[in-house]
Amino acid sequence: MADATTESDVPAPTPADHEVPEWLSLEDDEEIQWTGEPVPVSIVGTAVWGVLLTVVLIGFLILLMLPFSWLSLKNTDYVVTNKSLYVKKGILGTNIESVGLDKIQNTEYSQSFWGKQFGFGSIDISTAGSSGAEVSFQNVENAREVREKISGLTSEYAAENRRSGPTGDETTESAAATADRIDELVAELRGTRQAMERIERHLSEDGETPSDDSSSAEDPRN
Repeated sequence: MADATTESDVPAPTPADHEVPEWLSLEDDEEIQWTGEPVPVSIVGTAVWGVLLTVVLIGFLILLMLPFSWLSLKNTDYVVTNKSLYVKKGILGTNIESVGLDKIQNTEYSQSFWGKQFGFGSIDISTAGSSGAEVSFQNVENAREVREKISGLTSEYAAENRRSGPTGDETTESAAATADRIDELVAELRGTRQAMERIERHLSEDGETPSDDSSSAEDPRN
């Protein structure tokens, strides 16, 4: 039985066995003794460090965002009154938005995945003529109840305005006063017109007097 061939028994490649790469230009008496390339496994270390650095950098960016998010949260306030809704925001400055209850056209309630887990949601308030939400109450507790509160106040405000509007008697009195004022203006215009007509007649009479005198002066000569 023949012995197994060992690595030492494999004949070493001769210079003639090496293929000359296209990018290499050799001299006439120059021969290749060995060729090789980096092993693929050598990039494992780079890949590991890349993954670790990516995780660290992402974590670092998230940590940087946390203070900003906290400051933004602590500097945001929502207020609902019996007349308007207010939103105050701003870290370096202060921005206040407001919407009157009489301008509210629609309210929408939404809840994210985390909102469902921890019991918070958002309310978008739209006004007549706006293309989207005019103001938003973002991530508030019991958002559904807050939305119902806003809807109730809006209805109460509209009903109160209808009750406090002018009654039928007040409307009739206002119309009568307007008619009396119109009659007074018409009378004043009529009097002014009559005065102008009298002035015109007086001016026309004064213009005819010289012609009468000249006619009487010519008669004696005739």
